[in-house]
Amino acid sequence: MNGLTGGQKKLRSFGKRTFPALNLTSAVWRRILRLVSRATPNQLPLSRELAAPANRSAAATTRASLQVSTVVVTYNSAGCIEACLKSLLRQERVSGEIIVVDNRSADNTVQIVRNCGPEIRLLANQSNIGFGRACNQGADISHGGFLYFLNPDAQFERPDGLSRLCQVMEQNPSWGLAGTRVLSPAGTNEAAPATNYPSQRHCRRDFSQLPGRIAWVLGASMLVRREIFAALGGFDPQFFLYSEETDLCLRIRQYGLEIGFVPEVTVRHIGQVSERGNDQYQTRLRSMTGLHLFWVKHYPPDDVLRMVRRDWFRASFRREWYGFMARFGGRGSRAWAKHREYAAVSEASRRFLQSMPDNASVGSRAQKPPAF
Repeated sequence: MNGLTGGQKKLRSFGKRTFPALNLTSAVWRRILRLVSRATPNQLPLSRELAAPANRSAAATTRASLQVSTVVVTYNSAGCIEACLKSLLRQERVSGEIIVVDNRSADNTVQIVRNCGPEIRLLANQSNIGFGRACNQGADISHGGFLYFLNPDAQFERPDGLSRLCQVMEQNPSWGLAGTRVLSPAGTNEAAPATNYPSQRHCRRDFSQLPGRIAWVLGASMLVRREIFAALGGFDPQFFLYSEETDLCLRIRQYGLEIGFVPEVTVRHIGQVSERGNDQYQTRLRSMTGLHLFWVKHYPPDDVLRMVRRDWFRASFRREWYGFMARFGGRGSRAWAKHREYAAVSEASRRFLQSMPDNASVGSRAQKPPAF
């Protein structure tokens, strides 16, 4: 068969080996191959098993054309991950890939992800390595020009959300990262873009010279340029779960780029699914640990010590006050919730201060999780 391309010859050879009983003539094979060459991918009814090797062989040519790689980190996310992935698979007018990194979920999250289809790339960790490190893993195996990080308990409101987000990002070259509008399940705005960093007014560092007005955006939905993410080393792996997006946004501004916000793109967020079922005290303790790490990285040391001492003193007093009030309202009362919250803040502050050589006497007795 003269005049055949290399790909057509391979397909002819595959057909003869697979269907020897057909004994087709060269003329028939030539006609079949011409029809196949003209067909679009949607016209070729390949099984998943046959389509997968073809996709892998074409990876080198398709990687450069991918506009965005979406990375979703899961941990015990069985109750929400399917809706999240379906909203991503419905996105239109955008070329991309979806990568799920699972942090050793104890439920059937991994099986649900696998059942969502071959379009989803799954990386299953053998332990819970934290949100930031898992995001970095997903970014390392991705190929899109943009990296989009979406929480597993969030989903797009519209099928053109991701394409619109990428379009606005391309139109604003001064942006290194952009957030979207995030709604609560009730439909209210969950968090507006922050113009200040946590407790910034209590520290003496001047952030006014940084580019842009936005300090940071909610990490539940944010798009970042791949080259910037790579240049900064991605998320700081020291942050396990909280404050990693605040740290990344600040480092991007220090790099010379602005943080953007695209309010016309909306995702709906359930919130704290990875912490659902966990002890409220432990959740607050982890969030304070992340906050302290952010302060240590970016605020003057004397200011950090002063702020942590202030938090320890105030939280210790309020812990006792709300603990007293909770004896009348019980475990389900607002006083009980406040008691737990301030107990965690007090304990996190005590641990931080005790780690400092000059503060060994501060809060020397460890505070156990409060319980009646």
